[in-house]
Amino acid sequence: MRVYLYAKFAAGLFAGALILPAASLTHARPCSAGEPTPESYTWNFHQEAQELLGDIAAEAGQAEFHSDQLEHFSPSIDWEEHADELRAIRTEINDMGNQLCRLETIRRVASPWEQKAIDDAAPLIAEMASEARSAIQFLNEKQDDLFTPSYHALSVELYEQSSELKRTVNQFENFSKIHQQDIRLEKSLGLIKKS
Repeated sequence: MRVYLYAKFAAGLFAGALILPAASLTHARPCSAGEPTPESYTWNFHQEAQELLGDIAAEAGQAEFHSDQLEHFSPSIDWEEHADELRAIRTEINDMGNQLCRLETIRRVASPWEQKAIDDAAPLIAEMASEARSAIQFLNEKQDDLFTPSYHALSVELYEQSSELKRTVNQFENFSKIHQQDIRLEKSLGLIKKS
């Protein structure tokens, strides 16, 4: 339930067009599983969870890039360039929120390491959503003051949070790869039965 609340918070972060509205932080559709279908009995939820976590890591990498751009803009860059970068970050956070929502719906059938990755990613996405919302609000209100320490601090926070999120998810992906190698090795040595 805790992760669901984070997903609900992050997934519905922004709606509408920019000049950067920092729209509501409520999720339009619930993060809940639907009725089982015949396909759901044979669906590879483990693979889906891994792919969704990989997508979150990739989106976090993109958010890291765009927040790095914000952080290193020179004073000659006008506010529209800032808006473009924040628009990209907004899209990435929304995508991660949607992926997190789906992860929450399949969480009970995910492996323990995937559940831990979901739990660790959720608050980071929520923090990124909050920082992005603050940056958008700042841009909307103070387009001529984009080189103040408070705005710069927001871009630094976005960079650090996206970096941490990418690192966190990649750490779990690396664990999964090593774990799968261990299983293959144990099978090849006859220590466990092949399935």
